[in-house]
Amino acid sequence: MEDYDVIVIGGGVNGLAAAAYLGKSGLKTLVLEAKGECGTHCDTSEPGIPGFLHNTHATWMITAMSPAIEDLKLPEYGLEFLSTEFAFSKTFLDGKNALMGVNPFDTIDNWAKFSQKDAEYLMKAGEFLFSNLDEIRQVLHEFMHFAPSEAIKKKMGDFYNKFNGFCGIDLVFDQIWDMNGFQVTDAIYESENIKTLIQAFSWIGGLAPIHPTVGSVGTAILGPLSGPVFPVHQCRGGSHALSHSLVKAATDYGVTILPCCPVKEIIVENNEAKGVVLSDQAIFANEKIYAKKIISNLTLVPTFDMVGEDKIGSDMAKRISKFVYDEQNLFCMNFALDGPPQFASADFDDGIQRCFMGYFGGNNPKEFERFNHDLINGVIHETHMANWFIPTLADPTQAPDGCHTAVIWQDIPPAPKSWAKGPLNGMDSWDDIKYEMADNITNEFEKYAPGFKNLIKDRIIYTPLDIERNNPSAVTGNWVGGSVIPEQFFMNRPVKGVLKGGGSRTFLKNLYLSNSIHPFGASWLSSGYIAACEVAEDFGVRGQGWWKSQGFDWYHNNIDKIPQNLGVR
Repeated sequence: MEDYDVIVIGGGVNGLAAAAYLGKSGLKTLVLEAKGECGTHCDTSEPGIPGFLHNTHATWMITAMSPAIEDLKLPEYGLEFLSTEFAFSKTFLDGKNALMGVNPFDTIDNWAKFSQKDAEYLMKAGEFLFSNLDEIRQVLHEFMHFAPSEAIKKKMGDFYNKFNGFCGIDLVFDQIWDMNGFQVTDAIYESENIKTLIQAFSWIGGLAPIHPTVGSVGTAILGPLSGPVFPVHQCRGGSHALSHSLVKAATDYGVTILPCCPVKEIIVENNEAKGVVLSDQAIFANEKIYAKKIISNLTLVPTFDMVGEDKIGSDMAKRISKFVYDEQNLFCMNFALDGPPQFASADFDDGIQRCFMGYFGGNNPKEFERFNHDLINGVIHETHMANWFIPTLADPTQAPDGCHTAVIWQDIPPAPKSWAKGPLNGMDSWDDIKYEMADNITNEFEKYAPGFKNLIKDRIIYTPLDIERNNPSAVTGNWVGGSVIPEQFFMNRPVKGVLKGGGSRTFLKNLYLSNSIHPFGASWLSSGYIAACEVAEDFGVRGQGWWKSQGFDWYHNNIDKIPQNLGVR
């Protein structure tokens, strides 16, 4: 088979983004995808009743913050965003709800029902952010889309110190960096309801509040920026619209994509990646393909399994084997519904009926914290609390007329040691307990949305074991390419020693990663962007006039053009 400038192993959205950038730069680029279609973790399918489209993995689409939107012209390749007027909600058993609106004044109105102090804080935060929008966009672009460094952390800290000073928060960035999310919310917010809203939003974003640094970034930075700064969207037609737009863009820019071509080996000679060998199950069985640069969009451990300990040494192999996949794992249920869920808390604020994403359970921070502790200790918590989505409130094309879909995700330990009824046998337990657990979670959601069970036409369940079976690169079903914990965050990601001279370049010459690196795998395409930048720099083709967009620019220039509430009756 012919040689290439770049081979990308894996056609996930970050691998596709990297390939599209490099193809547009004039590099001869090949994507090798193990499955029959790209975008395994950004997929939409009909696993149940025909006509009901289910987003089986990525559901909260945050691609609008990516520079790839403009650089790759993804809207011209069919990518269209839809939303609801409220970005996120937290519903409580006492009949109340806390909301985040796309319009910050909607958020302020809701928060004032809980705490005038918290509403005034948000008003001050909004005043500062909108007065300094260009600076915050630049700071966030560098934090999200550059290789992590002390200089970028300092720039973020300097900005955040000005922000805190303006808002009257007596904390400096270095203090916050070392705190966890529960400590941060206690320091900033008065209302217990608002605290859990922010904690849940951090958690759904992959930043568990129990951890120092990880939790503080999620609660102190992500929280105040939601809605008007951080996008919360669906893609018209489902999440796979992102995968499809990237495939169309990449092929239009000259990239070759070969499906059904799993890779079994990365060829390394004299500490330099030279090419790949396809597996004996590939359509070109055992074929060797050579390239000047190799990007792996598989996660860390499977990537270096394809290299082999004999090529990387026992010390590095041991470090890589300790990469943790045991947090950011989900028990998922996709529902086909006769109508939209009706929340009991709508009497308190009916904005929750115009919000496609939220959280139930954890009615105060102490409950949340106990759940977090059980999670990291491998225990399935006795009380269920989870993220919920109703994608069809934003995009009614994902279900037949008048019908809806819903998704419930609960964070769980992938290899649980115990549940309320007694000990469990790790990953092997899921086939035995999945239906009982699904029933229990459904019953819990019924308390917050009475009548929900009567709406159910179909239910599809995915456990961490099912997710790993579907995509072995997602070890233990992990959804972010490896756990986001302090030891694997920012400059520590993935593990010390793997990267050399940037955010994607590995210790092996000409081998790059677009997964398991900073910030972490998600639909913001940041890790694919970082890999593309560094490969292009090393080829000397980075400085092209079209490659100039900054993260968040497209969203802020188009926020008022994104349709809302198309599925709200």
